[in-house]
Amino acid sequence: MTTAFELAVQLADQIDQFPLGECGPSDDPDKQYAYCAAFRDTAKRFVAAVKRIGDPDLSLLVSELNTSPSYISEAHDLRADLYVAIDALREAARDPNYSAIAATNGAFLSPEVLLRLKAIPATNLDPAKLVRICEELNDAYARANFISAALLIRACINHVPTVFGVDTFSQVVAQSGRSIKAILTRLNDDARPIADLHTHLVMRRSEYLPTKNQLEPYKAAFEVLIQEVIATLVEA
Repeated sequence: MTTAFELAVQLADQIDQFPLGECGPSDDPDKQYAYCAAFRDTAKRFVAAVKRIGDPDLSLLVSELNTSPSYISEAHDLRADLYVAIDALREAARDPNYSAIAATNGAFLSPEVLLRLKAIPATNLDPAKLVRICEELNDAYARANFISAALLIRACINHVPTVFGVDTFSQVVAQSGRSIKAILTRLNDDARPIADLHTHLVMRRSEYLPTKNQLEPYKAAFEVLIQEVIATLVEA
């Protein structure tokens, strides 16, 4: 298990043992503040540790929690929400295969493919920015930052056409062979509009956030795109 995982388990025990039940809404305001502040510090550290584990399913359980309770009743509500993540964390701790599963689940682009991309030297085209986009995409996806992940997918789509000797990704799709074209079309026709949706919509009375389910179907197509980039750069 990673250091972040071990820290999250330790903090989960602290949350479980925190004497929050000794303070309620009828207690002195100074006492309530002291309990809220102490619990907040542990809760924030726990949420940060969970996100560093790099499992988007775990990150999603804590990503929208308000970890700054102003009232003792909010602190009690926060602990109830944290218990959902703590239960999942303890279940993962009992699974000897969890580390391998989390590594696969947490990466939008396969780490092996990313390593191959990083190994390509800069010649006529420098892959450094593409490497960084892919690294940041994996990091955002693992931390359940799905708006950032969607925008980074679009950034990659916009960045790579010159590798294939064209100016736009639509041209990349058009000149691809039949099998590759069917795969890349999904990125152009489906993944790009999802990013555009979350970028261009103005604020409304009621909003919804992108989920893992909106992005996960495009993992395979994105990986094929990067593999095509690698093959083209190696042959250049």
